[in-house]
Amino acid sequence: MMRDANEPEKANLANWPSWAREEEIDTFDQFVQRFWNGEISPDEFKRFRLQNGIYGQRQDGEQMFRIKIPWGGLSAVQLELLAELAAKTQKGVGHVTTRQNIQLHFIKLEQVAGLMKSLASVGLTTREACGNTVRNVTIGHCAGVCPQELFDVTPYAAAVARFLLRNPMNQNLPRKFKIAFSGCPDDPGLTPIQDIGARAVTRFAEGKKERGFQLYVGGGLGPIPRLAELLEEFTPADRLLPTVAAIVRVFDRLGNREDRHKARMKFLLNKLGIEQFRALVCQERTGLESTMAGQFPSLVMWEEVPPHRVSLVSAGSPVESDDPVYRRWRATSVLPQRQAGYTMVHVRLELGDITAVQLRTLAFAAREFGDGTVRSTNQQNFVLRWIPSERLSALYRVLGAVGLATPSAERLADVTACPGADTCQLGITSSRGLAAALGALFDDELKDLADETGIRIKISACPNSCGQHHLANIGLYGGAKKFNGRQVPTYEMLLGAKLAPDRARYAEPVARIAAKNIPGAVEAVLRVYQKERQDGESFNTFLDRYGLESVKVVLAPFTDLPPVSEAPDHYLDYNAEEAFSVQIGPGECAA
Repeated sequence: MMRDANEPEKANLANWPSWAREEEIDTFDQFVQRFWNGEISPDEFKRFRLQNGIYGQRQDGEQMFRIKIPWGGLSAVQLELLAELAAKTQKGVGHVTTRQNIQLHFIKLEQVAGLMKSLASVGLTTREACGNTVRNVTIGHCAGVCPQELFDVTPYAAAVARFLLRNPMNQNLPRKFKIAFSGCPDDPGLTPIQDIGARAVTRFAEGKKERGFQLYVGGGLGPIPRLAELLEEFTPADRLLPTVAAIVRVFDRLGNREDRHKARMKFLLNKLGIEQFRALVCQERTGLESTMAGQFPSLVMWEEVPPHRVSLVSAGSPVESDDPVYRRWRATSVLPQRQAGYTMVHVRLELGDITAVQLRTLAFAAREFGDGTVRSTNQQNFVLRWIPSERLSALYRVLGAVGLATPSAERLADVTACPGADTCQLGITSSRGLAAALGALFDDELKDLADETGIRIKISACPNSCGQHHLANIGLYGGAKKFNGRQVPTYEMLLGAKLAPDRARYAEPVARIAAKNIPGAVEAVLRVYQKERQDGESFNTFLDRYGLESVKVVLAPFTDLPPVSEAPDHYLDYNAEEAFSVQIGPGECAA
């Protein structure tokens, strides 16, 4: 029987049970040897490799090694191990993804088993981080400490992740499957874009408050984005696992296995409609609750509690530095927790990258100033929690010493980008190169706008939206077009995404622009907003009033290029010296 999901227990997140299994690593090593010996086909090995989180890069013989971080939670010990692994890579960095995972790039196949064993020593795994499986279960990074949340969704996300990991129903789905949770009204878990999006809700029954979830299904990005639809207004917490299992099983049974381009669950929703899909899920859930009575694991709840230290929070006002650089960091990177006297601190990463030295420093900071843990975010950053207000100056000095005190976290200057053509076989353009160019813009010409809230820029190197361009106020995705007889890297600019609950909309395309013209185009749009906005008017509200057709007029000068003889650099991609051409290979996001 499931214990009462409304009665939480205190628990130490840093001591959460391992996600790894040693025997899987031996099996992986054996598969590698069999593949090298010609005993299994490349396609068979690819499916097995992806199921274990190993993704082929565009560079021959190099692998991307994706480490699954359920709900983004990492202990200081795990951070230190990740630092060791990052130091062994070609570039000495780890990369935080928009699904809260950590990726290592330029890994040789013969290195993989050893890296997996190291991960297992601290309870981490790569299992089901890729392939046709349920991917990493994500949540808003403020869960457990958010002043607005109804309750902490972390234990529920953890229960779903652990229930599905290695579950037979999850090993060969028609396509990848994504689940996310949010506990507060701002929906930081981004539930509208998920296959299953779960938003915390409560109700009173027989005089007692009951926890549950609004469940949304069938969302997704990619070339054909779709917003999730409401499946159930209130799913009681103790029916969460049977409901999730029912949804996965219906998708497994009815999803499209013939055409991988139409295999995501959003296409099944398009085919069946929400009413028929809901009826199938309810029928499946009733059957599971009957046949699997008592077999669903108990939900182990916990509450966030202050770190057990003596005099961690002292009486009196905190001592604050007058340094304007510190003041800016504090204003743009620090938020109050619902627990009095404590704050959460955004650690902004440039392009989602973090070095081995920075990972070790983050581990030290988590122990010295917080509760010994961090959360990765779906914005490619980290968050430190349980930081006493009076210790912020000291924390700033520690982070600043290794370049981790960059201001403007989750603001205009904090640009999100996928790995792009640097490593991905599907990448058309250098999304990271463009992101760096835009970052430089906010350090210089647009410095006065860098800290604006309510405007985010997100970049993908192709239409598949790994950089989540559909979710951005200013979204960009890579492509190619001929100008004056020469193929040139381009970006489609999209504007105006909004993910407010029940009022969500994806960004709309407005112009196709050569890559080297994008910084100027972005500056032009932002300057018009700065000049024409009304008092307190948000960027999206301004767009609604000003009109996208008027924005297209502003962008028109950026949609063409001069002859190549006059501006040869404009015909190249970022960080490139050779003429541009589209070079993509077979995608491996599923097999």
